[in-house]
Amino acid sequence: MSEHLQPQPDITRFSFWKPEPIPPKNATIVPIELLSLGRLADVAERLMEVPKMAKVQQPPWEASAETGVNLVWEVEQGVILQIKAEQGPPKPGEVLTVTAKAAVPEKVFYRLYVQIFEQFGATVLDEKSHQFFTPKEFRTKLAG
Repeated sequence: MSEHLQPQPDITRFSFWKPEPIPPKNATIVPIELLSLGRLADVAERLMEVPKMAKVQQPPWEASAETGVNLVWEVEQGVILQIKAEQGPPKPGEVLTVTAKAAVPEKVFYRLYVQIFEQFGATVLDEKSHQFFTPKEFRTKLAG
């Protein structure tokens, strides 16, 4: 079978945030504060400590390295992480979110999630269900 005819893995989108408090699952609207994960260079440096993480070189026409960094976690089909610094209030230069595009199975993604949670205390937002999942809830969802 030709390489080109093999099915492409589904791309799943997640983002990592540090909401305080974590929003409830009952769709109640409550005020939350998004806590900073740190300065862009610090966040990127700490993520580079994750085994098999590599920096993706941005083409010259993309945003400068001062406003964003792309990393790839080179496990199975990979996970692309996009880290962007806030440009305006309330926290210019601070990272509030890390966006992830994953082609790996969720059980593989879970390993990365645990590492990011341990480093930053960030909670994953499943972009499809629009719900936050703690590492324990994410693991339970995998088992179900």
